[in-house]
Amino acid sequence: MEQGDPGGPGDPSGAEGAPPGRLSGKRAIVTGAGTGIGRATAILFAREGARIGLIGRRVEMLREVDAIIAAAGGSALVLPCDVSREDQVAAAFTLAEDRWGGIDVCVGAAGIELYDAGDDRVDRLELSAWQQTIDVNLTGMFLTLKYAVRAMLKVGGGAIVVTGSATGLYGLSPGEDAYSASKAGCHGLARVVANGVARDNIRVNIVVPGFIDTPIAVRFIEDHPEDVEVLRGSIPMRRIGRAEEVANMNLWLCSDEASYACGSFFVVDGGWTSI
Repeated sequence: MEQGDPGGPGDPSGAEGAPPGRLSGKRAIVTGAGTGIGRATAILFAREGARIGLIGRRVEMLREVDAIIAAAGGSALVLPCDVSREDQVAAAFTLAEDRWGGIDVCVGAAGIELYDAGDDRVDRLELSAWQQTIDVNLTGMFLTLKYAVRAMLKVGGGAIVVTGSATGLYGLSPGEDAYSASKAGCHGLARVVANGVARDNIRVNIVVPGFIDTPIAVRFIEDHPEDVEVLRGSIPMRRIGRAEEVANMNLWLCSDEASYACGSFFVVDGGWTSI
């Protein structure tokens, strides 16, 4: 539900006379907006003045985020969508463009992790689990980039963040071979797209979260407390990260403050991959 345009009485950046938010006037799409990093990003971006298109498969979760944004005086649009389906992605972007006249910002945070639900070491990995993971995580990111770039070309530029993973940089997660490969694919896709569209004033960057306390990690955290403590001990900051900490990096990259950041990795992992 839209509750007013940024800069007006419903401006989430604050009361009349307050400084504008860092994304004031921006029109943004966030995929995976119903939960985890996507949810935190959508709420933060709205607070910073952006209008937000909320993409995700679970409508009830998107509506919860929409309600939070509306209660703070922000503006959001619920866009139910399976990112692995091109017709649905195209329709979601078209609806947002028609409503707002364009798209300036996009964060691709949608993804699945079939931990203990099909993903496995390569010799035990079923093709169905591999395909499901690739369809959502990599093909879904391709479709997100495809329609985000198309939209931004119409308005003269924009900023895109691809959510990667430390598992796509290093072999940190044996037994999650499909997930790790899908994220490595996202990294490569983002960098070549960044190179291809930079001259069109579109910046594409990759945010690489480490071990973050989100719903996607809850099962591992709950089922393997001893392994979690070992993992925590291997992180220099000695703690698990929060979704809001990743959202803060997304915010900077999508703001004008990051105007010369393009095609790069920005790691938010408490120092985990530095050693």
